[in-house]
Amino acid sequence: MFAVAPATAITPVSPGPADPSIRDGSAQRRLDAARERWAALGARSYSFRVRVSCFCPDTIRRPRTIVVRRGKPVGSIPTHLRRYATVPRLFTRVQDAIDGDVARLTATYGARGVPKTIYVDQSFQIADEEQGVTVDRVSVPARR
Repeated sequence: MFAVAPATAITPVSPGPADPSIRDGSAQRRLDAARERWAALGARSYSFRVRVSCFCPDTIRRPRTIVVRRGKPVGSIPTHLRRYATVPRLFTRVQDAIDGDVARLTATYGARGVPKTIYVDQSFQIADEEQGVTVDRVSVPARR
């Protein structure tokens, strides 16, 4: 029996071309702008639905709602979703892909800066290691 440790950061798998948006700096600029929009909200309590897309069992791919209070996820968060359990963690996932010079990175952001989609293909030479994340149903309570 083999234990599989969850990935914490992306490291380049092999030398090769990184995604063009990483090479030209546009992925970093979009991420930085999204972080600024999110920070401007000052939101520390919010909720969102997250769905992982991968070559994995249906139980992993099922959408789940994450509730965050005072910057921390509330309740039991499945292990495979812990790295996506807050908006800053979603930003970290994109930053890790940029820093890892992945072969393909697609990241889109909503008006508040929250990542809406993140798709990472570490290497074109490895089959089925691609992973995507979709975030929707973001709810940020009005500040009083």
